[in-house]
Order: sequence, then C-alpha cells, then structure tokens
Amino acid sequence: TYLVDKSRMDWAPSTAIAVALGFLAVFWLLYDLACRTFGQKKNGDAIVGVLVLGLVCVASWLACHWFAGRAAFLLVGAMIATAMSANVFFWIIPGQRKVVAAMTSGEKYDAAALAIHGKRGKQRSVHNTYFTLPVIFAMLSNHYSFLYTHEHRWVLLFVMMFAGALIRQFFVQRHGFHLGRAKNPWPFAAVGVVLIAAVIVALKPAPVAAPAAQAAPVTFAQVKQVLEQRCYMCHGETAQMKGVRLDQVEGVRTHAQGIFQQATVTRQMPLNNATQITEEERQWIARWYIAGAKID
Repeated sequence: TYLVDKSRMDWAPSTAIAVALGFLAVFWLLYDLACRTFGQKKNGDAIVGVLVLGLVCVASWLACHWFAGRAAFLLVGAMIATAMSANVFFWIIPGQRKVVAAMTSGEKYDAAALAIHGKRGKQRSVHNTYFTLPVIFAMLSNHYSFLYTHEHRWVLLFVMMFAGALIRQFFVQRHGFHLGRAKNPWPFAAVGVVLIAAVIVALKPAPVAAPAAQAAPVTFAQVKQVLEQRCYMCHGETAQMKGVRLDQVEGVRTHAQGIFQQATVTRQMPLNNATQITEEERQWIARWYIAGAKID
C-alpha cells in the first residue's frame, strides 16, 4: 500500500489502512461534537473554527509522521472531505426535508422549532465552504513532490490549508462588503497570499553543490548497481512504470536527467523509498550526473 513509509512507521498494510480509516471517523466525530456543543452558543462559530484548526493541525502532524508523505496529504484532505459529505448527509439534507415536510403538510407548525434546522444547515454549509480550497489543495498536492517530501511537510500542509480557508473567507465576504453588510475582506486575502509566499520561499531548492575535486569520480558501474538494487523492481524487464526502463544502457542514457531529478532533487523515487535507497547512493547518482552522466 502507498500508505506505508517504513522509515516513518513500519506497520502492516492492513494496520495502516485501519488507522487511515480511523482518521476519517475520528475527525468527523470530534468535529460534529464541537458543532453540536458550541455551534449555537455565543461566539460559537469562532470557537468551532479554532477547534477545527487545532484538529487539522494535529491530524497533519500525525499523518505526516505516520504515513508516507503523499498519502498523508491525501489522507488529511479526505478527512476534511468526509466531514463535508457527512454534513450534507446527516444535517443539511435531513433538516431541509423536515422543514419542507412541515410547510407542505397543510397543518400548523412551530416556525421557531423548525428554525433550528435552518441554522444548523446554514452553519454546516458555511463550514463546507471554508473546507473547499483546503480539500482541493490536498487533491492536487500529489502532483508536487517537493511539498510532500519536504522535511517539514506537515507544517506546509497545515499552512497551505489555512491559507486556502482565509482566501475562501475573502470570497465569502467580498459580496457583503460591496453591499455594505460586511467588513473589508482584503486583509484575509492578504494574509492568505503572504502565507503562500512564505511556503514558496521555504520550498526554494538549495543549490546542488558540485562534487569536491578530491572526490573519486562515480563510475557508471556504481550507478548501475544502485539501479539494479533500487529501481529495476518498477523500471526493469518485468515492469516499466510510465514507460521508463532502466535495465538497458539506452534507457539510462535517455532518462539520465529524470533519474537525477527524481532520485536526488525531488527525492520522489523510489516511491516511499520502498527499496531503501541510501543517502550515499543518491549522492552517487548526483555526482555521476553532474560529471556528465557518462556511460562506460
């Protein structure tokens, strides 16, 4: 399973799957409890918002320390998306049905008693609005390995999700501001953009140092040995993921830049480091490529 990164948590796939499902269930239960406990009280929305931020922060830390990076990002996004779906299934639609049934029954109904369904439905709908951009970010994150392979990936995940919620607040409040019913929304957008800019700065790649003059040159035989042990499983005779085959000299020559990028720059491969490539072996590939990727 792509959930497991043995360098972080060496557990059985079935255990990893069970824990991942637990993330979805526990977040929904705690979020729903917070909404029911504080949602209709004074400053309830602010209290629930702070609690949700805390839950997402904790979940981001746990997921990124327990699971493979790319799986952790998707898992936190799926966790929030599950809450969005549950809001619709358990609160928004049932409440709406009760109100419509009472109003179309032809019998006298208590408008005050029915109002609570509208309040709860609106609250959950608003929450879903703020969840939208964080979930979209999580969905797209797997295309950008520099995010989920970063040393502080959980911080990047949380900050980007928080920035998404702030930017969403800007769009929510903008219309009301033009009508004179809401405060200026631009501070939310500004803070969101600043957070994204901070993430971009944090992700700036460090320059790749040229190999020391006294270091012995890395031969293709050394690189080939690394490829045999770490890469042939998915890029050999029996399997060629993405059409990349590295058990032939011509394939290595064609994909030399890709090997360098994936193994030493983005460090995305091997996937979840399933074949346990070492740091020294990554450096061999880097030195070989920088020296001209010569194939003896």
